[in-house]
Amino acid sequence: MAETDTQIAQQGAFRELTPLLPPEFYDALALLHAGEYFECHEVLEELWREEHTSLRLFYQGILQVAVGCYHLTARHNRRGGMNKLRAGLVKLQQFPAVMGLLDVEDLRQQVRALLEQVESMSDEEIARLSPEPLLGVRYLG
Repeated sequence: MAETDTQIAQQGAFRELTPLLPPEFYDALALLHAGEYFECHEVLEELWREEHTSLRLFYQGILQVAVGCYHLTARHNRRGGMNKLRAGLVKLQQFPAVMGLLDVEDLRQQVRALLEQVESMSDEEIARLSPEPLLGVRYLG
């Protein structure tokens, strides 16, 4: 991701460009992009609890991806991380390639690649995972 995309995502500049999704959604994506998975989960959980449309499933999919990354980087839990990543991916596959300027297809591809990478890692490599970002957020529009 280009540095300018990262800066824009972190500043929440997409809030004004997409009235379809609440500003907190973009805050959560910035946290996901920064590798702050627990915080991302907290923000998305609030949105998920309040949502009563199909967006609820979309939020939950990204939330589960964040929790999967948290399991991998903070708890070094391969099984829990992979289970959550898979569950999130299944939910995200039900949505269009782009939602609210988020490149959902790119995120799905990154999750698939991360699952493949984690499957091939040794327990020692999993134990050495640091809380650095495992996924990036890409916007289109």
